[in-house]
Amino acid sequence: RPCMACPSCKKILRAQSPDLCLIGIDTLPFAEEGDNPAAAAPLTKTKSIGVDAVRLLKSDVYIRPNDLDYKLYIIGHAERMTPQAQNSLLKILEEPPAGAIFFLLCENRAALLPTVLSRVQRLTMESFSDDVLFRLLTEHDRDAAALVRTDEDALRLYIRLADGSYGRASRYVHAQKKELKSDTAYDAHEGAAEILDIVFSDVLTNDSPVLSQRSGASAVRPTTTALMAYITDRMDARKEGGDARERLRALIDALCTAVRDLSVCASGTEGHLLFYPTAAQPQILSERCSAKTLSDTFRALSELRADLSSNPNVGMLIMTLSGILLGLRT
Repeated sequence: RPCMACPSCKKILRAQSPDLCLIGIDTLPFAEEGDNPAAAAPLTKTKSIGVDAVRLLKSDVYIRPNDLDYKLYIIGHAERMTPQAQNSLLKILEEPPAGAIFFLLCENRAALLPTVLSRVQRLTMESFSDDVLFRLLTEHDRDAAALVRTDEDALRLYIRLADGSYGRASRYVHAQKKELKSDTAYDAHEGAAEILDIVFSDVLTNDSPVLSQRSGASAVRPTTTALMAYITDRMDARKEGGDARERLRALIDALCTAVRDLSVCASGTEGHLLFYPTAAQPQILSERCSAKTLSDTFRALSELRADLSSNPNVGMLIMTLSGILLGLRT
């Protein structure tokens, strides 16, 4: 195990070792606060890892190690490599020079070419449970420990969105608000919460433009057209969160999780909630719709998500989504 104290360990943790090359990653687990300078990985902000990044690697790989016994090349988010970049990496993976070790970190190995997968040893890591991840973060991350005292619900949300990944949870903890907004999973959760608040709202307010007064009715309800416009505008405003189809997929996933929590509360069972931090809000909302409505809504959302791969018209999908959500109130 690394001692975390010698000069070599400290250089690695700071991403300053001459024998460590990081591509697509800017932080290392358990590094001390301030030990990951922003300049350590200039390629992190790119949407994909292209041929230029692989050329940078190939130009360095035949230089012998300086401090360590090996040169280490860590490609984070390897699924973001373009097909051209992956093909460019094949020769190096098949016949790596002596003293070079490559790590391809990937959340979805199906995105890698079969020719790449055939040249590497695959190691599948198990996801941490929420409780274990909470303990690891609070024990090893100062900011996470401080967040427990100031906003534990936020930390619990980050852990749920991390889906068992320590690195992803740590990124959420240290991210600025702007960075969180550009994260697809976080933005989808926030969007789903806002949309459900609108669907279940009976009060017309200045910051709820999708609500409109029905003639002859005392309650104020959102209309399908207005809700569709709201969802469309919100998705278009997140230019850094990926393309519209992927953001819509993430939003539907978040809504499915929220409706699942409503169903748990409606059934009266003590199930583990996945979307809401506590049972208080979903309990109130679940009392305003029947168990059958929740079941039908969940099924409709699941079918709509399946349609994403075959229906190219995102606007039509959003209109269908708006109708499904308003069905919760009928």
